[in-house]
Formats: sequence, structure tokens, C-alpha cells
Amino acid sequence: MKYLEQELISVPVGKGRVNALYYRALNNESDKRKTIIIHIHGFLGNFLDGSQRFLPPILAKAGYSSISINTRMANFGLFFGFGIVDDTVPQIDGVIRYLGEMGYEKIILSGYSLGGGVVLRYLSVKNCQSNCDESGLIKGVIGLATPYSIPDSIRRRWNKWESQPSYDEVYEEAKMILGDNPHDSEQDRTILIFKARGNSYRPEHTEIYTYKTWWFLAGPEATAVKSYRQIENIKLPILLIQGWDDAFVKPDETHSLAQIAIDNGNDDVSAYYLNTGHTLEGKEEDMGDIITRWLDRRFV
Repeated sequence: MKYLEQELISVPVGKGRVNALYYRALNNESDKRKTIIIHIHGFLGNFLDGSQRFLPPILAKAGYSSISINTRMANFGLFFGFGIVDDTVPQIDGVIRYLGEMGYEKIILSGYSLGGGVVLRYLSVKNCQSNCDESGLIKGVIGLATPYSIPDSIRRRWNKWESQPSYDEVYEEAKMILGDNPHDSEQDRTILIFKARGNSYRPEHTEIYTYKTWWFLAGPEATAVKSYRQIENIKLPILLIQGWDDAFVKPDETHSLAQIAIDNGNDDVSAYYLNTGHTLEGKEEDMGDIITRWLDRRFV
């Protein structure tokens, strides 16, 4: 039985567009037809992230439509100075407006790894209480393998592998090059970080940024992606899922994020662990079941 249709779409946002994969559930029940999940990618973009490829079909079987979007943080954004988290806010706004015009009434934001930090920042900026905008479309958030603090995670990883240059060296260079106003600096340039993801000089262990994108994603002042600072402002239902064997996000980070949300007055916070790593590989169906049950209990 065919349960979904897939279509590559381009959503107009401001002077540009947001590329996305739209997964429309075909066998959804009437009470699920107005609900859609927006998936936001990790480090390299939605079309490469495993969780964002396998989740939409699983959710479609359960009757939920999805849209996986590529933001400014994807691919070339980090490489050429455009990948700044706060600049994704109008992009997400535009996609939400687009989905509202399509007739969707309940929107769930879902982010994997870096994307988890992006969605928490978005909701915090919007000061989400019972809803996030005047239309009240956003109803909940899902964070998959979401770091407690992305700058801390990157620094810990670079120190572990003795990156070249080191974290502290990049920080000092960035301060000198970007000056007093990093966001608007015209002195930006691309940098390569060797041994950032493993103990070799192979491409897969190398990271590419500009000093500007590094500053706003990995630098000590990158408050926007310190998720513990964002989640305390969110009162919508929150679902967090992490792998016990995650090599990038320590197991206690998800627990700490959940506790901060609860301590700040959120009475609907759920956290689950699966016996897998950072990519959640091998537990795709289990994760899909957790998310489906969470959605069914709250939004149907």
C-alpha cells in the first residue's frame, strides 16, 4: 500500500528560497491531516542526515506528513560565512507561513544534533509559551541527539583529537580578524581544522568553517547554540531522544536539558534513550515508535 508521496519543493522566503523535501502522508486519518513535522538537519544538511531520511517515511506510515528543510546552516553556509544560527529564524518563519497557507494547523519542530540546537534557539527567540506566533501553529518540539552546548561539544572533541589548529588558537585568531562586530565583519575567511573528528588528516576528520561561522557556532560567546540557555524559555511539549553510546553528546546532556526545562516550569517534558550512537543507526523503528506515540497522545 502506498502511504506517502515525496516532492522536492522550494519555499519562497524573503529574497531567497528554502529547499525542502515534502513527504505527504496518504493514508492519514482525518485527525492527523492538519499536523506536520518540520525536520531540521545536523551539520551537513537534511539530505545527508540519516535521521532526516528515515524518519519521514516512518511517520508517514503512522499518518503524519513531514517536511525536511535545508537552512543557512547546511553545506556551503558554514563554508562561506552565511551559516549563522539566528539568521535561520526568518527561514523557519517563512516555512511555517507556507505550511499555514497549505492548511496545516499543528506544526511540530524536530531537529537532529545541530538542528536540535537550531529549533531550541528558534523557540526561545519566539518566546514560546502556549504558541510561538500570532497564528498559534507551533505545538511542540523534538530534539534528537541534541547537545547541551554545541560550543562545549566541539571544544571537547577538538581537544580529544588534538586538532590543528587548536580550539584556543582559532578563538584568538577569530577575535583578531573579526574585531568588535563579528556578525558584520568584512574580514572573514575560510579555515580548515585538521583532526577535528578523528586522529588523522583524512577529509572525514577535517572541518571547514569561516571565522564568522565558527564564532557563532563553536566560539565561547555562541550563546545561541548553548541549548541549556534556550530550553529554559520553552513551555511547549518537548521530546528528547538520545543514544546511550553517543560519541559526541554525553548521555547526561539530555537528562540535564530535560531537568532545566522542568525546573523552569515546563510540565510536559519527555526524555528517552536508545541503545545506539549519535546517528541513532539501527534504532530507527524504535525511535519512530516513540515519536509516533508522543504525537498521538498530544496532538490527535
